[in-house]
Amino acid sequence: MRRVGGLLILVLGLAAQEPEIVQDIQKFSHIATIAKENSLFQPYIESVYKGKELEKLGVSTLQEALQLVPGVDIYSDNLDMKTAIFRGSNPLAYGQTKLFIDGILVNDVMVDQYSHYLAMPIELIKRIEVIRGPGSKIEGFNSFAGSIYVTTYSEDFGDVESARAFMKYGSYRYSGAGFYSNRTFGSLKLYTELYLQKDDKNIFAGPDILATGVYGAPNQHLTKSAEVPLWMRNYSFAIYAKWKDFQFKFRQNYFKRGHAFGMSYILPNKDDYIRLPSTLLELQYRRELTPSLQFYFKSGMRKDSFTSLSHVAPEGFVYPNPFSPSQLIQFDNGIFGYYQSKQRTLYANIGATYEYNNHAIDIGAYRYQEKTYSVKTITTDRSGMSDEIVDYSTTYPFINPDASRLGTILYASDTYMINDSLSLYYGINYESFSRYSCFNPRASAVYKIDDKNVVKLMYGRSHRNPSWQELFTINNTTRVGNPNLKPERVSAYELSYTNRFMLDQFFQVSLFYLKNRNIINNINEDRIFLNHSKNSLYGVELEFKKMLTHTLEFYANYSYVYGKCACDKPLPNIARNLLKLYLLKQWSYDFSTSLSYRYIGSKGRFYFDSREKLKDYNIFDIAFTYKPRRDIELMLTLRNLTDSHAKYPAPPNTYINDYPYTRGREILFSIKRGF
Repeated sequence: MRRVGGLLILVLGLAAQEPEIVQDIQKFSHIATIAKENSLFQPYIESVYKGKELEKLGVSTLQEALQLVPGVDIYSDNLDMKTAIFRGSNPLAYGQTKLFIDGILVNDVMVDQYSHYLAMPIELIKRIEVIRGPGSKIEGFNSFAGSIYVTTYSEDFGDVESARAFMKYGSYRYSGAGFYSNRTFGSLKLYTELYLQKDDKNIFAGPDILATGVYGAPNQHLTKSAEVPLWMRNYSFAIYAKWKDFQFKFRQNYFKRGHAFGMSYILPNKDDYIRLPSTLLELQYRRELTPSLQFYFKSGMRKDSFTSLSHVAPEGFVYPNPFSPSQLIQFDNGIFGYYQSKQRTLYANIGATYEYNNHAIDIGAYRYQEKTYSVKTITTDRSGMSDEIVDYSTTYPFINPDASRLGTILYASDTYMINDSLSLYYGINYESFSRYSCFNPRASAVYKIDDKNVVKLMYGRSHRNPSWQELFTINNTTRVGNPNLKPERVSAYELSYTNRFMLDQFFQVSLFYLKNRNIINNINEDRIFLNHSKNSLYGVELEFKKMLTHTLEFYANYSYVYGKCACDKPLPNIARNLLKLYLLKQWSYDFSTSLSYRYIGSKGRFYFDSREKLKDYNIFDIAFTYKPRRDIELMLTLRNLTDSHAKYPAPPNTYINDYPYTRGREILFSIKRGF
């Protein structure tokens, strides 16, 4: 009470002397209020992580940050394209979660994935907000299992640092550097960002798919175990400009990685690669017509492409002639393949928000066009007549060169404050595309017991559109597209209780029940993507954060999920138990340490897969932060202290021993400076 009284006297004193200072205090108080409202009273289950705090934990990338989120597990495939799996929903598909960077969707069209952005350095991220379930912070988007919102330092609320630079060096010959700058020139605000990073990571794996006999007995002796190329080359540049009611955003991301476990699950050569560049461009106009009515218009373009260059099969490989399947061909020099598909998305979004009495109404329309505009398929002569490299881009392409999709999304929602304690949210999201249309209602009730205790009850329905890979892949034996696929559908029921001790200290428990249908995968003899039967999942998530002392912070979350298919068998590849925690100790202003721990439970297999279940594992990390000067920060991070060996699950009849992704202990050194 004395502290509050002292603060009041200070503010009154400042009011008598410096009106401008009081205005600043009011400004930042308003911002804090908004942050509190968003995290506690909004109609969805959300976890919020601050970039500066994540840095002190030794978190280096967006992917590492997501590994802290309740109910989230990171998965990977044969090309090392990673995705965040929320609450066990279909680990074999991408696109069930959406990633937004500064409000722009970055999922690609080819696979509906965002792996090429998961390497984004944490030094460029101001805040990460993660919503579990089909709820969304941005109206008009259909999120199936969850959504991730990354905010960079382009959001400037008067931070001390208007510019910052960093350099890193670590295991696997990793090196990285980058900067951001946030400047104001009169009415013009300009944000620029650049980062570059690379590593030479590899890991031992095998035997590959040839050992299973899937490609025939004559090829089994060609199987091998070897170092898998996981090296990375990544750079990104962004520039945002804001002038009055107009905002322009541009981001270019280049991502190239070793070919990992091979496009056909056959171990590739060291220099084989996949390339996933991405270009984002958006122009926005937002105008406050009256104090209660705001109009907005957005138009943009996304360009993404998938490129694979690899030795698809080893020397001596025996395979049917695709033009005469009864004829077997031996490729003495193996098979080389270059595959490229380029996609372009054009979109426009118009809408308005209106506040009336106790209502906050949002209504709008979103129109998009997705199209493949270039396909290349260049391989060893498939007929076996020669060892020449032949261009099959028009005669035997790996994906339908005419693939396209046109869609319209209509949305409307209302948040109704019945009284100071109870608010209701209800809305609809309707999407029409190709031969299908989906109607997704959503409703929630938020009851504030008092200023610290809140209960939420939520229902939401959503869908996931099939990706280009699932729809349009052709002339490929390991994955066969199906243009007749229906969207995946989900109905989610959620209940949560939050007790917030202080602004950033809380306890939260969430219960969920998910009913999924039309789930897509290609785990079948013909490797064709199909809508399989229904499944259901239920579980609980516990999250706790508290300052144990004024210098010691503790955070922990635990998740349990159980799923079963319509045949009443447990869903495969799901870790039922997840536990994550950290301790952050601030010894003095210039020195802090942190200890992080993750437990990922065992994962079962498909009922027809005779392999033993995937073992559980533990990961311990420790980080040290030292500030020799106010504007300079040094950090040392030690990862996987106990030398745990973890794996991602591989599909049946591919890699018998799955995909390993840890290779002993790692070290990372960073130096950062603010300007």
